[in-house]
Amino acid sequence: MIETIKEKFKSIRCYHLSRSIEALLEQARNNELSYLEYTQVLLDKERQERETNRIERYKKRATFPAIKTFEEFDFTFQTSITKREIKEWQSFDWIERRANKIFMGPPGVGKTHLAIALGYSAVLKQYKVKFYTMNKIMEDMILAEDENCFDEFLEKLLKKDLIIIDELGYLPLNPKYSHLFFRLINECYEYRSLVITSNKLFSEWDNVFGDQTVATAILDRLLHHAEPLIINGDSYRLKDTKDKFELNSNEIYNNKNIENRERVY
Repeated sequence: MIETIKEKFKSIRCYHLSRSIEALLEQARNNELSYLEYTQVLLDKERQERETNRIERYKKRATFPAIKTFEEFDFTFQTSITKREIKEWQSFDWIERRANKIFMGPPGVGKTHLAIALGYSAVLKQYKVKFYTMNKIMEDMILAEDENCFDEFLEKLLKKDLIIIDELGYLPLNPKYSHLFFRLINECYEYRSLVITSNKLFSEWDNVFGDQTVATAILDRLLHHAEPLIINGDSYRLKDTKDKFELNSNEIYNNKNIENRERVY
C-alpha cells in the first residue's frame, strides 16, 4: 500500500510527499495525530518543500555574483542608510508599484551590497530577480541585436519582477549602443522594477551615454517612479587596508624617531 500511495503522489506531482511518506506516517503514530492533523502535516510538508525549491530556483536564475544580506551590512560604517529604510524596502510595495531604486556614490560605499541584498530579499519573498553588471547586460544586448533577436531578449528579461543593473558609469559606453539601453528602460517603464547602482550623479549621465538626448530620455522614464539615494563615505573595502597602513606608518615613524634619538645620544 505504501508503494501504491507513493506512485499516486507522484502522479499528482507531490514528489516531496512520495519521498517522505514513511517518516510522516511514523511522526503521526508517535504523536497520535488525528486524521485532520495528519492531513495538515501532509499539506504543509508539500507546500514548504515546494517553496524551498522555488526559492532555490529563483536564486540560481538571479545569477548573483555572491549572496549578500542586510544582516551583513555594516550600518556603523555606512551611515547614509538606516535600518528603518531597509525595513521599508523589504515590504516590496515598490515592486508592486513598478518603482525603481537608484544607488549613487563613489566605489566601495556599499552600493552593490545593498543591491544584491535587496534582490536576495526579493527572491526570499518569491519575486523573480535578474542581476547584471552594466558591462554584461550591454554585451548581451549588443549580441542579441547582432543576431536579430533583441525583442526576444527583452521579452525573456521582462518576465522578471526585478532587474538589477550594477556599476553603471564605471566603463565607457559606446554612444552608438546607448539606444539599446534606452529601449530596455523604456520597456521597463511602469512595467518592471529596476535597481541601478552608479558611481556617477545624474548630471554626469550625458557623458556616460555620450548622447544628451538619450540620457535625458532615460532619466525621464527612470526617475518618474524612483527613489534615488546618494551614498557617501569612504570605501569599506579599503577600510582595513587603510587602518593597517596608518598603523604601519605610525610604527615606522616611531621607530625612525627612536633611531634618530639613538644617533644623537
